[in-house]
Amino acid sequence: MPDNWGFVAAAYGLALAVFGGYWRWLGRREREAAALRVDRASRSQQLPGSAHLRTESGSRAPLP
Repeated sequence: MPDNWGFVAAAYGLALAVFGGYWRWLGRREREAAALRVDRASRSQQLPGSAHLRTESGSRAPLP
């Protein structure tokens, strides 16, 4: 059986490139999510009480 080390190296190189790109994509998504959390936290501090307007279940009119 002939040596196929060139194909093996190419497969590992391709896998490395794919996983590296996926790792970078996950990092970017994590930074975006962290930025959204910070943005939401700053908004809720600016507008206390208005971010979550809930009515109590007893104060609603009954359904027909």
